[in-house]
Amino acid sequence: MSQGRCPCHPGTKAQRLFAASDPITGGRFEIVECAACGLARTAPQLSPDELDRYYPLSYYGASQRYRLDLDRTLSLVNRARIHRIERMTGGPGRVLDVGCGPGWFLHQMRRRGWETRGTERSAGTAQHARKVLNLDVRAQNLDELVAERVSYDAVVLWHVVEHMHDPARTLHDVGRLLRPGGVLMIAVPDFRSLEARIGKAGWFHLDVPRHLFHFTSATLTNLLADAGLEPREVVHIAPEYDVFSFVQTLQNTMGFPFNLLYGIVRRREARLAHARQCSLLSVVAVISAVPLTLIGLVWALLAAALGCSATITIYAQRPPAVDSD
Repeated sequence: MSQGRCPCHPGTKAQRLFAASDPITGGRFEIVECAACGLARTAPQLSPDELDRYYPLSYYGASQRYRLDLDRTLSLVNRARIHRIERMTGGPGRVLDVGCGPGWFLHQMRRRGWETRGTERSAGTAQHARKVLNLDVRAQNLDELVAERVSYDAVVLWHVVEHMHDPARTLHDVGRLLRPGGVLMIAVPDFRSLEARIGKAGWFHLDVPRHLFHFTSATLTNLLADAGLEPREVVHIAPEYDVFSFVQTLQNTMGFPFNLLYGIVRRREARLAHARQCSLLSVVAVISAVPLTLIGLVWALLAAALGCSATITIYAQRPPAVDSD
């Protein structure tokens, strides 16, 4: 196993921040930070083959993932994101969704007239997207796509780049895949958010060892600039994440079984191995979630206004080609 290295400053030593456990397997890891640029990462960094056992079949869910019709609410939120992309690209075109999961976001984009393509690390999940939604989704690497010499009007990296072993190379490849003027929508958890600082090892979005890197707005912006991508808009709220992550992080720090509520709201077929359903504690978790959710709504809005919410979404653009006379 490798301790990993900072993609921006490979030779710089890292300083230890704190230890954390994998909520699924119980494995112990450390969070370290580059002394030069502040980019945090998980140590040790496992190889792709070693990481396979940390991704259970239920991690993404083969179909709908959540109870209480939360998947429909998610589709409404995604519609607003698609509109924002279209406003920047000038309308539907060709889109690539890297790490698209079961493919529901791509499905929405196709319904709006986009020509869609997706990738997924899980061959089973990619197969679901092909068979159920009839999408072109394959288990392949970005360098294979670059070799195809096909350009895209938009690329989506939705809570994916933190799973990548080399985020700098990933963004560089995205820059090559985008046409001039093309748009990247990238979202990550914000490691410098107040919620992350309060939660530390109990932060809902930490998710070691699957999250190899832990970004801030500054470290992500630096990587985008190095890849030749210019941030155009930054959104500091993701409704489907921010309120729930606030509630779950607080419950984790209060001593509930780790991510208990998360296991409750997921459908049975998408439930993770660690989500043991203790009946009494489950009832307490659900009841306490009601007032915490009300507080979380206020928290999420305030954090978004202050630019310190639990997630960051950046819409970056490859500079348009300059016409030469």
